Amino acid sequence: MIFNRRARTWGTLLRIVSSESPLVLAKEAVWRVEKHRRRRGFAKLAAEAGCPVRARHIGYYQPNLSACSDEGRAALVQTANQVCQGRFPLLSYENLTLGFPPPWHVDFVTGKAWELSPSDELALVRHDGSDVKAVWELSRLQFLPVLGKAYCLTSDERFREAAKRLTTDWLECNPVGQGVNWTCAMEAALRAMSILFLLNLLWPLRAEERGWLERVTLALWQHLLYIEGYLEFSHISRSNHYVSDIVGLYCLSAFLDGKEAETRRNLYRIRVEQEILHQVYEDGGDYEASLGYHVLVTQLFTTAMLVMRAEGVTPGPMFTDRLRRMYELISALSDETGRLPHVGDCDDGRVELLMDDIEQMSMPARCRHSLVIGGLLGIGRALFAEPWSGRHDDALWYGLRETTQMTSPTPRPAGITVFPQAGIAAARRGDVEALFFAMPNGIHGKGSHTHNDKLSVVLRVEGKELFCESGTGCYTRDVDLRNEFRSTKAHNTVVVKDQEQNTIPMGKGGAFSCGNDARVGPLEWETSNGNWRLRAPHFGYQRMGMTHSRTLLWNDDRYLTIEDDFAGSGGCTIEAHYHLDPSWKVVDIGCSKGSVHCRLQGIKTVEVRFEGQEGLAVETVPANISRVYGVLIPAERICVRMGGTLPFVLRSIVRWED
Repeated sequence: MIFNRRARTWGTLLRIVSSESPLVLAKEAVWRVEKHRRRRGFAKLAAEAGCPVRARHIGYYQPNLSACSDEGRAALVQTANQVCQGRFPLLSYENLTLGFPPPWHVDFVTGKAWELSPSDELALVRHDGSDVKAVWELSRLQFLPVLGKAYCLTSDERFREAAKRLTTDWLECNPVGQGVNWTCAMEAALRAMSILFLLNLLWPLRAEERGWLERVTLALWQHLLYIEGYLEFSHISRSNHYVSDIVGLYCLSAFLDGKEAETRRNLYRIRVEQEILHQVYEDGGDYEASLGYHVLVTQLFTTAMLVMRAEGVTPGPMFTDRLRRMYELISALSDETGRLPHVGDCDDGRVELLMDDIEQMSMPARCRHSLVIGGLLGIGRALFAEPWSGRHDDALWYGLRETTQMTSPTPRPAGITVFPQAGIAAARRGDVEALFFAMPNGIHGKGSHTHNDKLSVVLRVEGKELFCESGTGCYTRDVDLRNEFRSTKAHNTVVVKDQEQNTIPMGKGGAFSCGNDARVGPLEWETSNGNWRLRAPHFGYQRMGMTHSRTLLWNDDRYLTIEDDFAGSGGCTIEAHYHLDPSWKVVDIGCSKGSVHCRLQGIKTVEVRFEGQEGLAVETVPANISRVYGVLIPAERICVRMGGTLPFVLRSIVRWED
């Protein structure tokens, strides 16, 4: 978490700090002094003559090229050809022709640039329509391993030369400590890993490439020093940024050789193994309350495990077990095509582009989905020899093979799967799935990627989403849009008295600030005589003297009941929202005594009947969903309004055709 760079209100910071013990605050104060000392010493270390390390080959990739599918080969070569033509693969954007090499300091959406000035002097969030993430995404250089893989498959020298030229140009245009691409340790870590992966794919380097290799090795050493100097650690709150930092440092120390690298290698491996226990719940849920960041952190820890494997090191059993559980969670929540719902923030972050990502880039932007994770699941399936679903294309690059112990993917049986610490449950019955989210606020109430999605439900019918999560939209490019997408009404849950579950500071300073009002109660579940029940409360409206609880009742294969209970006293108005996937339309709304029904048409006909107080009203309103960062898709939202004297109940009964 970046306190000084990202927009956070002073009120949020005061709340976070005031909740800590004097001992933690003392440790944080000592660390801040040490962090300042490191930053002051970084420039001196980076400027010192000579490079005390050299690149080495550890066999991170062990590709079985003959087993690569024709489709996989074609996708990699096509993308590599596009890069050679100056068209760069960034998951959210289509027809992105930037030139070869591209401008490294320009937001390619608005054309606005950052000066090549000392990095510590640059403002990242400028509230002028620009988004630093666009610049950072390009400078992660994640197209380099794509070029390297295309070269391995074809032996086409164009791809090798293009990768080397782009690396050289980036280094020449981005002097150490200068410009926007040296303002975040996480970005330096992801970029360094891309370069390391490229070197591994091009290995062995040729005699005539020795000068280029020495220049790149020096740059990697400088990246290591920069990450150490700007390490995003905190005793109070840390996130995927710190995981990226230490995984990057571990990769750098493993791929580099020499005394300076050797002394760090074991240190950072231990830190990686320790951090998964800090940031991931026992049930495998990432504690940032976001499936998008769960995917990124899973890939980060997987990268570390693959490096350990290449080094011949066996990770500790606690690390291995926690990572396996991370895969179990996304396997349980993904659909048959490997798609996850966009719960919490998602900015399409990756460590390395997998085949799913590359294939998405060939689609129109509105058809893309940044949480297609079949390739990642395939890597986990091969690493842990588990019968999960997933594709094997990516696992082949690491020498991971199907084992005799691995059976075909197990069909998903009817039943309830619960991740109690993460606050997530998946219930399946016939060809219908209900996902229930009662996730604690991220990082124990300190996280900046939390949405107001307490007690939200995602419903799939025949594998297709009916009720979907609305996604992220953007971050700092448009703060009002950012806040709209993380608001309570942007999720399949209930707004009470027009108030947010967690308070969201409005204005320019609130893009990464959020209150911690909506604590969640325990997620309860039971099955009895074919009847299933899931229930959880949240306390975001306790400040108004009331509590919202939601219960999912599934007693028949043909319908699901969602009961929203509102406890308290006095008068109250509510709005329940259900976001429809764009493939579904409301074709009829009708009233009968004590209820209102909506008829929905998609792959089949579904009826939703709402029962509650007198005066119950239902309408559809225009909405947007976002399945890749920066892209909005028009859709519909069902809005149910009701008022009355507490306590009362709203029932939403979803029925579908056989």
